[in-house]
Amino acid sequence: MKRFSWRLGYYLDCFLEGDQWWGILRLICAVATILCVAIVGRSLEPVDATEWANFWQDFIPQMKSIPTGLLALMLSFFKAKALRHWIMPVSAIAFAIAAGTLYVQDIFEFKSFRLAFRYVFASMFGLWYPSLTIRNGQKVGAPDKPNTLDKIGGPGYLDIKLGNAVLLERGAGPTQVLGGGRFFARRFESIREIVNLREMHRKKDVEATTRDGIEMTFRDVEAAFRIDTGKQQDRTNVIPYPFSVQAVRVAVYDRSVGKEGGPGDWADAVMGAIGGEIRKWVATQHLDRMTAPPDEDPRNAIRKILFGGEFRKKLKHMGAELVWVNIGHLDTPPKVDEQRIDNWQSFWQSQEVVTDAHGEALRIDYEQLGRSEGQAEMLLAISRVLNSLGRTALLNEQIADLMLLRMGQVLEAMTAQPGLSEEKQYSSDARST
Repeated sequence: MKRFSWRLGYYLDCFLEGDQWWGILRLICAVATILCVAIVGRSLEPVDATEWANFWQDFIPQMKSIPTGLLALMLSFFKAKALRHWIMPVSAIAFAIAAGTLYVQDIFEFKSFRLAFRYVFASMFGLWYPSLTIRNGQKVGAPDKPNTLDKIGGPGYLDIKLGNAVLLERGAGPTQVLGGGRFFARRFESIREIVNLREMHRKKDVEATTRDGIEMTFRDVEAAFRIDTGKQQDRTNVIPYPFSVQAVRVAVYDRSVGKEGGPGDWADAVMGAIGGEIRKWVATQHLDRMTAPPDEDPRNAIRKILFGGEFRKKLKHMGAELVWVNIGHLDTPPKVDEQRIDNWQSFWQSQEVVTDAHGEALRIDYEQLGRSEGQAEMLLAISRVLNSLGRTALLNEQIADLMLLRMGQVLEAMTAQPGLSEEKQYSSDARST
């Protein structure tokens, strides 16, 4: 009995809320109900339609093959006395459809009664379903002709072109994620989000602060990414625009609040994560490491981090997969550039002063060396002259004094301070003389 009651309840729910063939079944039941009421009402009172039968047999000779009694019975349902039995069931169904149509038109603010009637009729009887095309991440249709699939939801057909994925909701939760193809949206299933499966390209400037507190900017940072494809594809079974159902759900629901109060753009959120990773790495580096790297280009270091396992996992939690990235150009503030130029200028100026001082010292050293060598040669010449005179030679007293004076000048020059010019030395010699 439990199994029977469960099946009975299941088929009853399908009969009341089912679509497609269940709607056609409801239409058959409605027509059958009208016929049954008309037949029962006709059978309860006599209606003579023999005259009508004779008239149609005379008017259409082919109808003479039908027995007069049977033809009279068929035509009796359309006599005024029998038509009143059609009024009640037809009016009830028409009233239900009209009331539902007016309610839908009022609640969704449709200007067209025909549009609301089409939705109610399709929901009740499974015929005349609307269709909506999804292309390039957008709903395709005339703006002046609203579509009930867009405004209300199912039932209806979704024609999803390649490169798009559609997340459907029913009530408060998702029901299914659809890729390319033609699908049927059940009653009350609405389009929550259309996801573009193609590669998305974004460009932005990333401002960061180095470890030594210098603000810098990476200009024209570019990145291409897409919805996470999930498992790797087999080369023998390549699916165009693959995607992970979980990635689509994450991309739709796990989004931050945007500036206008609604959900933010998913692509901007992914680009923001890339910029945050760049800022995080720059915060651990000094400015000199960024502008004059000793070993590896900082762009390559950042690129390795963005394609590394940790950041890939972070993007996977956002439902994204990074395809390529370009770090762009590195700019520093003008004041920093001016300060670096001043430091460079002062460094080379100090190097120039040191070089000049070293040259001046060498010049003085060489001058002193030459003077010393000249004085030594003079002393040797005097000594040779004295030796040539012999021990017994008689020297003039003035010549001896002159020689002693000259030897004193030589000894004084040998002990003079470095850098003392010869003019000053000669002037001092003249004063002493």
